[in-house]
Amino acid sequence: MSGGEGPVTLILPPAASMVRVGRLTASSIASLADMSIDDIDDVKIAVSEMITLLIQSGNRTAITLRFETTDESFSVEASTPSGATSLGRNDLALATAVLEAVADEHQIASTDERVLLRIVKRLAGQTSTPAAATA
Repeated sequence: MSGGEGPVTLILPPAASMVRVGRLTASSIASLADMSIDDIDDVKIAVSEMITLLIQSGNRTAITLRFETTDESFSVEASTPSGATSLGRNDLALATAVLEAVADEHQIASTDERVLLRIVKRLAGQTSTPAAATA
């Protein structure tokens, strides 16, 4: 799977049992991008953390995952409406630490309306840049 084939979108109910569906989808798409086993494992860890944080921080509505592969990278965006709920300090600290460890780039953003997380994993042979986080 190379750039230009378009993103894949997955919508999940906000249930812990759905983490495995997100992980399996992520690993399947990442394997199509010829990612290494270690990089696929990193993506699965990131997706687990992203879904878990969104379940905890959202307003119990659907979680949207968007997977996209280009010639240079594999990215995952995850979001859910947040309503009046905000990111908890401990939840945010843990998610930031995990995403920083497994992704080449990551962002975490929260507004009154939505919580959005994004990770980027560079494909083999691509130059990596330091991870960045925003809150």
